[in-house]
Amino acid sequence: MMKNKMKVALFLAATMMIGSANAYAASTTVPQTKIKPAAASSVKSEKLTSSLDDQIYELTKGLKPGQMVAYYAADKEYNPLDQIYFASKGFVYDTYSDYLKKAKAMDAPALTKPNVLPKGYVFQNAVLYLKSPEKTSDLYKKLEKELKAEAAKGNKTLYTQAIPDVNEATAVVLNYEKGSVKMDVIANYIHPAPPMNGTPVPAEKPNEKTETIVINGVECVYTDDSKGRDHLDWVDEESQIRYTIWAESAKSDVLSFAKKMLAD
Repeated sequence: MMKNKMKVALFLAATMMIGSANAYAASTTVPQTKIKPAAASSVKSEKLTSSLDDQIYELTKGLKPGQMVAYYAADKEYNPLDQIYFASKGFVYDTYSDYLKKAKAMDAPALTKPNVLPKGYVFQNAVLYLKSPEKTSDLYKKLEKELKAEAAKGNKTLYTQAIPDVNEATAVVLNYEKGSVKMDVIANYIHPAPPMNGTPVPAEKPNEKTETIVINGVECVYTDDSKGRDHLDWVDEESQIRYTIWAESAKSDVLSFAKKMLAD
């Protein structure tokens, strides 16, 4: 059961993983399904969940660069928040100059290659992720109304609608390599989190150790992850952009990269 329920989540995690140029910047948002104890799960609900997972997987996999689709799962157990979601595929550029042109045209978060890269590193590619409509936008409300109206009259479980002319980017990734070391530099716009009922409980992450480091006057947080890739984060409050540098076992290189970025 868990393998079926997690199929889409794992696919999305792989495609959204920083530096996933081969996935052509695929991204989407899926509803959080309610995971019940195995004894309380019916064969019917398992089949429905698996079917929806497969449909969303194929929907995302079939998109071409620059395409976005809104979708609505008309099932209360699979989509308990009764929301619409989006699947999209952004752009990948092997040429830095081509990326810069497209990033400017799409009003992407500012992210440029340092004038001088840390020794041994070479630019591999750039990835632009498409911006989904915000919940407060007229487009979101229009899509939600139309998809739910279609669901009310239909007999399917998944309803979709293509979104034409997506011309904004919400995140950028520049991928670099030095031998076997892969370094991914990310910039993404910070979007306000939706209000939550109750008091949030901080997630415990025993495998992570954090350290505050000031670089060229900017406060950064370095996270040492024993079960994953280390990363350095900082925020440009004025532009509302979060920057992150990911790499595995390359702390000195990450800090060197950050120093060059924050000095330019």
